[in-house]
Amino acid sequence: MAYRVRRTSRDDWRELRRLRLAALRDPVASVAFYEPYEEALRLTRGEWERRAIGRTTVTFVGVTDTGDWGGMVGVFAKGSVAQVVGVYMRPEHRGTGLAALLMRAAIDWADGREVRLRVHENNPRAVRFYRSLGFEPTGDRAVDPADPAFETYELVLRPLR
Repeated sequence: MAYRVRRTSRDDWRELRRLRLAALRDPVASVAFYEPYEEALRLTRGEWERRAIGRTTVTFVGVTDTGDWGGMVGVFAKGSVAQVVGVYMRPEHRGTGLAALLMRAAIDWADGREVRLRVHENNPRAVRFYRSLGFEPTGDRAVDPADPAFETYELVLRPLR
């Protein structure tokens, strides 16, 4: 399947909302998001537009030739570090190579910064994927704010010097 990867814009707010709500309802992806579904439902159109514009967090989406949004990756800069957040692939787009395309867009956007992300301990598929891209554990672990019985841990991709 062919994808076009691009940044979202204000006009994308409806599709971004649809994709985010799908992510928050997906039982496989639910461990990757801290925002409750009910809270996201209450966001206003203006808030979705602000998210789509990407003033703080830039969102990249993978769009098929038919206009279907297959997945997304968010990234923001914090000093010399780019933090990846909100990674989600619709089930029918998993294993197609879209995740790698979206991560490449986020890494390129980072422009030489160290790229970091957090992954849930119960998401071994994501860990394998990130490791295949060169991410390595930092050793930093934290309690999952959504469920204190579990941990998340940090992975980093350091720029080539």
